[in-house]
Amino acid sequence: MTRPTRSARRGALRLLLATAVVALVAGACSAAPPGSGGSAATTATDAPRRTETVVDDQGRSVELQVPVRSVVAFNTFNVEFIRAVGAYDTILGLDGGSAGADYTGYWPGRDTSTTVGKGQAEPNYEQLAALKPEVVIFPRNGSWQDAEPKLAAFGIKTLVVTGWDQAKHVFNVDLIGRIFDRSDRAAQLNAFYTRYKDLLAQRLAGVTPKRVYLENDKDYGSPIPGSGWHDMIVSGGGTNIFGDVVFGPDGAARGSVHQFDIEPEAILARDPQLVIRNTGGGYALASADDPATVGRALLARPGWDRLSAVRDNAVQVTSSFPMNACSKIIGSLYVAKWLHPEKMTDIDPDAVMREWIETYQGVPLPDPGAYHRLATR
Repeated sequence: MTRPTRSARRGALRLLLATAVVALVAGACSAAPPGSGGSAATTATDAPRRTETVVDDQGRSVELQVPVRSVVAFNTFNVEFIRAVGAYDTILGLDGGSAGADYTGYWPGRDTSTTVGKGQAEPNYEQLAALKPEVVIFPRNGSWQDAEPKLAAFGIKTLVVTGWDQAKHVFNVDLIGRIFDRSDRAAQLNAFYTRYKDLLAQRLAGVTPKRVYLENDKDYGSPIPGSGWHDMIVSGGGTNIFGDVVFGPDGAARGSVHQFDIEPEAILARDPQLVIRNTGGGYALASADDPATVGRALLARPGWDRLSAVRDNAVQVTSSFPMNACSKIIGSLYVAKWLHPEKMTDIDPDAVMREWIETYQGVPLPDPGAYHRLATR
């Protein structure tokens, strides 16, 4: 029997070591948690593909090659859905809202210096044509109708997914899971969402809704029906004091359904039992207005000393970041905790917020409570 040469033995050893490394890497990928880009078998960029027709948020039928291998998603909430199902590696670019200073540190490993537009209403078509993603995703309040024919000229498909909409959360997450072949991960995310949606429905059954005034990152700008902020209040056991306002044909002259201009006297007349002031901002704490300063200014407004919310020490100042989280279901938990604490004694919205960010987004959130505070003089 011929004895292997020294060089042959070295080659066999290298092959054995390489095989072991591959096995270790494969094992690590199989344990990838929600929010990471890994997968038990393949990534979105190397999985076998098939043609599927999906129906989006607006009822449009769109034919895609599944799993989608490259995407641009407008609106931070849509990007979060993609990351939560493990398809972060498919994202080619972010819009200015997601990539800006408000979200410093939120997108590790991603170059945020070049964006695909200012936001969902102002895509940069030149940049999109250069990146040539297979799909561009817009929320329904983005400029998808204008974008669809322009992107089609470059062979790019347009899909509508509205990540801020509580009513369509399960539908939209299922859709995201389907187009990236991540239905298992989408099911995990939907289980997280429905756990708290169902909990709120059970705990708040039979309660008398309390009056809420939400001021949305603008003095005297309040959400009305049609906004996810309105739905957040209702799910949290509140009634929006401007829930009877209809956004008619001339509504744009007074803002949007998310920030509708309100007369200051109307707030006094409707006497909210809870006031919530969103201060804007994102993951970066410094991106929101200083809550102490905002709180003092609210309490100093003429006539506000007569409001039930002020008399009962129920004026909350918060970054928009936790209130927006996971289609605003975490915002609803905060609302319920503030309105009906006796029904929510064992529920800590800060802990749920940490779970959403650390488990499903894969980034640290050391102090969720730092994003909100009670207004004081």
